[in-house]
Amino acid sequence: MSTLGNANPPGGTAKRLAAGTIALGAATLGYAVGIERRRFTLRTAELPVLAPGTPPFTILHVSDLHMLPGHQAKQRWVAALGELEPDLIVNTGDNLSHRTAVPSVLRALGPLLDRPGVFVFGSNDYYAPKPKNPARYLMPRGKKKRIHGTQLPWRDLRAAFVEHGWVDLTHVRRTVD
Repeated sequence: MSTLGNANPPGGTAKRLAAGTIALGAATLGYAVGIERRRFTLRTAELPVLAPGTPPFTILHVSDLHMLPGHQAKQRWVAALGELEPDLIVNTGDNLSHRTAVPSVLRALGPLLDRPGVFVFGSNDYYAPKPKNPARYLMPRGKKKRIHGTQLPWRDLRAAFVEHGWVDLTHVRRTVD
């Protein structure tokens, strides 16, 4: 049987599908590396929860910095958030991604550390990120072995936050005036 004039030679569809999948993967990787990792985002929302006539109260929620020592652009961007002059900072963790990143986080948060703040830590404040198989999320809970990266100096970061008057809300309930 001749394939002359046949628009779909044997294996042609599979080859096009494979090429399309590879191109899509390359484009996704290019976006993640070239654009997304430098696209810091500030989102704002106004919540009408205060009584009418009450002065506005601004909360800045900071999360998932995943700071590395070389992240100068990210440090400058976070530091510029101080210009918003928030009334309260809420830091919900994952500040660190490297064992020597505490000074970088403190440099980035510097203009905000003199404002009232509360914090809890995320897993990446305790342990460095480590690649994991995403299929593990589909396994039954009891069959999974916990995989941690290297331990990070979260105690140093906690001490600096507390020294600046921020309140540690890890596993506690507190009132902040």
